[in-house]
Amino acid sequence: MIDTITRYLAGVASERDRANLRAILAPLADRFSSQMLSNSTLVIGTAPNTVPKTGAAISYGVAKGVGIQVAAGTHMPALVGTVLDDLFNVYAFFIDSASVVTSAMGTAGATWAAVKFPPFPENKTLLGFVRVNPTGTGPFVGGTTALDDATVAPNAVYFSPVGPFDPSVLL
Repeated sequence: MIDTITRYLAGVASERDRANLRAILAPLADRFSSQMLSNSTLVIGTAPNTVPKTGAAISYGVAKGVGIQVAAGTHMPALVGTVLDDLFNVYAFFIDSASVVTSAMGTAGATWAAVKFPPFPENKTLLGFVRVNPTGTGPFVGGTTALDDATVAPNAVYFSPVGPFDPSVLL
């Protein structure tokens, strides 16, 4: 029999204690049951080059404990939102157990350290994210500006974490 957190919580006598423990453990359980198991190797997309795509190999993971895979060269959803010149921000890509990929934009910061990631949706796996820091002639406009635009100079950096990652799970 597979043990679950719910089964262990059933042994806690106090309903209030069970609820408090569940509130603490739920985000951790979600991250461990929803994560990439192999690197998606996000890179700049081609036609369109306004979104990243996965690399040359199939990517594997789990979402809500269900095995998922992402085909090589899969383009991510359109980026929505604007990053003003000289600010940093991230666009994160999530996949669910039905292999539906969605994106979300973080909150910009004057430095990379000041960026706030978007809330991570429950039961979805972080496929990867792209950090944008336009330092050219104007803002980066998601869905319009190419990620390699020489005049806007988006300074795009691609990240493909493997394993549980959620910057909001803090102690």
